[in-house]
Amino acid sequence: MTRAIRSREARIARPKLVSRLALGGDGTVSGFVFDPEAPEHRFTIDILLDGLVLKTVHADAFTPECPEPARSNTCGFAVSVDTDLLDAARHLSARLANLETPVGQPIDLENDTTFRADLRPICKLRWLGGLRFQGWIDSEAVVTLEAIVDGESVAQVRATAWTHIGGDADGGVSRNVRAFDFHVPQRLADGRVHQILLRKEDGDRLPAAATFVAFPDGLAGMIDVIGGYAAERLRGELYDRLIPASLPLHDYAAWRERFPMPEPQPCPLRLAVVIAGSSGAQQTLASLETQVHENWTAGAIDGEPLSIDGGALLEFLEDAASDAGHIVVTMAGMSLERTALARIAAAFESHPDALAIYGDLDFLADDGRIWPLAFPAFDYERLLEQGYCAHLFAVRREALLTAIRTARPDNLYRLFNSLLDRIDPRRADILHLPGALATMPRLDRTTAGALLSAASQSHLRARGIDASVARQTGNFFPAVRIKRTISKQQVTVIIPTRDRVSLLQRCLETITPAIERCHADILVVDNDSAHPRTIDFLSDLPRRGIRTLRIEGPFNFARLNNQAAATLDSDILCLLNNDIEASSDDWLEEMLTRLGEPDVGAVGALLTWPGGVVQHGGVVLGMNFSVAHAFTDRLGGDPGFLDQLLVAHECSAVTAACLATRRSDYLAVGGMDEARFAVALNDVDYCLRLREAGKRIVLTPHAKLIHVESASRGRDNRADRRGRFEHELNLLRARWDEFLNDDPAYNPQLSRDGVPYSGLAWPPGRRTPRYNHPPVAHDLPLGF
Repeated sequence: MTRAIRSREARIARPKLVSRLALGGDGTVSGFVFDPEAPEHRFTIDILLDGLVLKTVHADAFTPECPEPARSNTCGFAVSVDTDLLDAARHLSARLANLETPVGQPIDLENDTTFRADLRPICKLRWLGGLRFQGWIDSEAVVTLEAIVDGESVAQVRATAWTHIGGDADGGVSRNVRAFDFHVPQRLADGRVHQILLRKEDGDRLPAAATFVAFPDGLAGMIDVIGGYAAERLRGELYDRLIPASLPLHDYAAWRERFPMPEPQPCPLRLAVVIAGSSGAQQTLASLETQVHENWTAGAIDGEPLSIDGGALLEFLEDAASDAGHIVVTMAGMSLERTALARIAAAFESHPDALAIYGDLDFLADDGRIWPLAFPAFDYERLLEQGYCAHLFAVRREALLTAIRTARPDNLYRLFNSLLDRIDPRRADILHLPGALATMPRLDRTTAGALLSAASQSHLRARGIDASVARQTGNFFPAVRIKRTISKQQVTVIIPTRDRVSLLQRCLETITPAIERCHADILVVDNDSAHPRTIDFLSDLPRRGIRTLRIEGPFNFARLNNQAAATLDSDILCLLNNDIEASSDDWLEEMLTRLGEPDVGAVGALLTWPGGVVQHGGVVLGMNFSVAHAFTDRLGGDPGFLDQLLVAHECSAVTAACLATRRSDYLAVGGMDEARFAVALNDVDYCLRLREAGKRIVLTPHAKLIHVESASRGRDNRADRRGRFEHELNLLRARWDEFLNDDPAYNPQLSRDGVPYSGLAWPPGRRTPRYNHPPVAHDLPLGF
């Protein structure tokens, strides 16, 4: 016998919340939501206008009004809403996402005119991992703050830099604010959970706090020390990838003692050491006497700094160094580390295919403090414009003799680049040794600039490349600017857009001089624009000689560019966002000159926010096992780490907000991956696939533009987009795996906690010899 049981409707337990909703005069919607019965819960909030969901945001920001100080007061939210939308609406409300539970009291936009106030966040504190914190405070003047950990004052913080904030992530309109970056003492790396907050000099607490935990030498290192938990080491390694730690660059001397270079294995190779120049030669000879590798002979060639007499060099190699198969060449004044020759000999022995070797250097400042000159794996473009690796290098005897006899170099820059006169730079096996080989003397940049300019000109001429070389002003190294002659090619600038016609208008208006100068075309790709003003504007573009292509469907940046490329027969494609503004008329020409090298697959530009803070200076891989734009902690006029924002240099990837590439290369690698990277990271994946095909990626700071990032579609860290971004990031990790954590264009001694070139990795990455060889992707079947 069966018995019918009446079903009962399941009831959803609705939390009893303490909450608030407020609206600022600039359109900032803010508030908090707190569950007294479950204080650890964090909620996702829907913001509604007239009952329709407008935005979604996580309530995980600091607010002093949350009634639970022990939880760091992280239950607040703030989001910016277009004031035009507010003016056209009647009611503003908020609720828990997917529930009807209200958050705060609805706001009557028509009748209540007293509710609006300035509710923009005034400061922000972010834990970067380890003992490092970053943030900002809304102030015109330099501000001194005090960092308090568990009630104890541990650091004085000076907000002296600038950063750009605005949009959904920070609340309010875009603006420049004072930025700070600091580390707390190493004794707090004890594996315990700590709370940190900030207060002003007058003792007033700021609405900024964070919770952190740090381990000495990383979680994996702590697991090794404890012992007995070998099965958990993999978990520790993953944690250290996602939440890496760092130390300040100014603590480099202590960092070197804490993480000394491993002693190299003994090697029988005989080395010859050539010291170029008279001034400082005795200092270099004295450092040779301390070498642990004893099988060497040395000769000093008198002359001006960085200059070299080819005849005298040949005489030394044929007489005193006739039995040396590998030659170390150094400028006079270098003080070699005691293991420098041993490391070079061991590297040649373990890498018999290496043509030449160079390593990192140290620099001794006037105040006696030592600083790291941490270089990338071999970077040909940077060699030409900065000569960064020519001050101390080693080379195989046969290659050096050939270079001397054919090129007749008269300085170290020409001696090094002459090794590549008859070799494809991409195929040259030049080895980089991470970790300092020597301490470098201060350069006379005027003399060095003249020598580098002549050396780069001679080398390009020897390769049959027509180019001009102009001297620039470097701050540490010499600097020149290379402009290769552009062959006649058809160029098309592709600009995807959807409504926001004012952005497109400004973009087209500012890029027109560069377009005309290069005789380029423009293709505007319309993705379902619906606003009448936009449709009218687009319909008028053909009359102005601008092509349009309409593509329907959900926003998929990769698909829009792929379909545009398929309709064109241009030689060069320049992918450009509709929120880009040009500030000069030579940016496109500069990018095209970099494509004058056949092995360059893509070229990126230096992008700044409207206020002048750098938004993109190349992409660095491995930051928190993800990717990050370089130099976002600098103003556009800053020289960057070791003058990198003064010279063109290689990156593993550049942003497609402004990217020039050959259409043939684009099609050869299948364009952008629209199935896996529809919105984010498609440009990074595209550049890595170009590199896999043997191409170089170049960032040129000589092409500068303004980027109002994501003004047209919003940011990827919006609450309703985080899931999609995390999915695409995990796909990037799966496809490129270890390469994503071992960027050849970045030094393994530098920090990986989200801000490239701003700290020392704690502990350092692998410091084994490395080439700048192409990456290899893993097969990534759809659905996994």
